[in-house]
Amino acid sequence: MSREIGNQGALAGQYVLVTGASEGIGLGIAKGMVEAGAAVMIAARRRPQLEVARKELLELAAPGQQVEIAEVDIRDPESVCAMFELADRTFPTLNIFVANAGSGSMVPFLEMTEQVWTNTIDLNLTGTFRCCHQAATRMAAREDKSENAAILVLSSVRALGTRPGTIHYATTKAGLNQFVRVAAYELAERGVRVNALSPGITATPMALERNPEVFERMAATVPLGRAGSVEDMAAAAVFVCSPSAKFITGTNQIVDGGESLY
Repeated sequence: MSREIGNQGALAGQYVLVTGASEGIGLGIAKGMVEAGAAVMIAARRRPQLEVARKELLELAAPGQQVEIAEVDIRDPESVCAMFELADRTFPTLNIFVANAGSGSMVPFLEMTEQVWTNTIDLNLTGTFRCCHQAATRMAAREDKSENAAILVLSSVRALGTRPGTIHYATTKAGLNQFVRVAAYELAERGVRVNALSPGITATPMALERNPEVFERMAATVPLGRAGSVEDMAAAAVFVCSPSAKFITGTNQIVDGGESLY
């Protein structure tokens, strides 16, 4: 069972599971959760990257604060079940689930193949549903309905506007936005909150490595004058998942420096 966790921070006493958390925004959110005092389990497909991420998180953790890992492929129902069963054995409860796992690519519509389309839906939409359903089932069954129970789904500002080459990715994220709204309405009576977080252009290592010149050019068009950071996303995630946001559900927290305004 769990070790004692710290009593400091906005998420002290909270137990958190984050998917897609070995790098990028997912790891940034996990760091924010650890710094806020939560016990955190990070999940992703590749164990070596998870081990590296866990070391980074342990450097931020207080003595006795849990940081655990779980291998998962959210496209595989059995893998998802195994992840949640591990969380059940590791934590006494699940207060916060962050559905961050997903991917995207730039493919023009006329070059889109059915395989790329299907793969994107399987991962971003169906995989997220699969994980959220497992998390919601556990949260809805808790005995103390006043206990914080929050699900956060990572969407994107690409669901709010149009950009060539993103039709498959944007469609899944738009679907997730509506998924969040309906799930929030149905789960409200159980005291389970469901929200979305929509990042704009964000300075992750992967984004910076792909094409730094294009990245800088895009970042310069953001009204606030820069790309977002993983810390920006983490700050929003920590707040909306915390007990302080207990009256916030069914929302889309847009964190984009004004990018979606034009």
